[in-house]
Amino acid sequence: MLDKIKYSLSKFNLNLNNKVVLTEASTGVYSCTPIIADLAGAKKVYAIAKETTYGTFKDIEKNFESYFKNYSESNIQIIKSLDEIEDKVDIVTNSGFVRPIGEELLKHIDSKSVITLMYEPWEFRSSDIDIELMYKNSIKVYGTNEHDSRLLTMDYIGITVLYLLLDYKISHFSKNKILILGSEEFTEPIERVLKQNSYDIYVINSYDDDFIDYDIDIFIIAEHKNKKYIIGDDKAYIDKNKLNKDKKVIHICGNVDFENVVFSHKPKEPKPFGFMSYRTDFIDSQALIDLQTGSLLVSQGMLRAEELGLKGVEYKEFVEKNYCGLSFEDKRYW
Repeated sequence: MLDKIKYSLSKFNLNLNNKVVLTEASTGVYSCTPIIADLAGAKKVYAIAKETTYGTFKDIEKNFESYFKNYSESNIQIIKSLDEIEDKVDIVTNSGFVRPIGEELLKHIDSKSVITLMYEPWEFRSSDIDIELMYKNSIKVYGTNEHDSRLLTMDYIGITVLYLLLDYKISHFSKNKILILGSEEFTEPIERVLKQNSYDIYVINSYDDDFIDYDIDIFIIAEHKNKKYIIGDDKAYIDKNKLNKDKKVIHICGNVDFENVVFSHKPKEPKPFGFMSYRTDFIDSQALIDLQTGSLLVSQGMLRAEELGLKGVEYKEFVEKNYCGLSFEDKRYW
């Protein structure tokens, strides 16, 4: 993983010298974020860890042992609670264990601090951050432009679907009818990858008309905006009881009800609305490492904009043009 991190650091030219970062300490590839910040020169990296089904606090500490052994001057401190923070934090990532971000964090940040989403603002979940509280305290929150040429994070969705189709032993030779349903931001990269591989596909981005084509062989669900049930009971867009055992469903994101169905579906337990069934590192960990590095670059740009005294649209344009940031539509947050 270190080689991939170093590659990403060189690609983004990330520099966090003398900055204090708050992020998460996790297991697997998601342990990369504090390491990225550390190797980018951060003065201090507070990495909060929590007990989960993925691992205990000791598992997380063990995950970092090799790094600490090879980088004895590491500035990473693994913490269990925000109360252990002794410095004013400059950069906060909205990583899993840091969330929810609200009143408790205000003791450790000020109006010069910045918060970066590891995704685009349109994907924002109010359960992640009390954004109105941050606005009232003059703390900027920006997202990461996942369409930046150095990231191409959205491409992983298309590659993931292609992988899952091939895992079903379904190639373009099969001549199956494939329907992609969901937000255009997500259906577009899936459509592009499958067309490149000569699949017969159809796309639906809205659900105004009743669904009638139950002749479809494979359904791909990639809805991240509309909370409507795409597949479910007779009130859903697609009635699950009308899909026979020969049908196949690939769930990337979106509201679905797969209870007591006869058709095959991947994964066995889809994630609830607002979350991805397949994480960014499912196909290649480089995609996730690049996303985390790019998000920290957004933080670097926001701090630089603060130093330059930029406000409003000037702040927004500076961060978006130079640091792969992405603002909310609400101008108050600029």
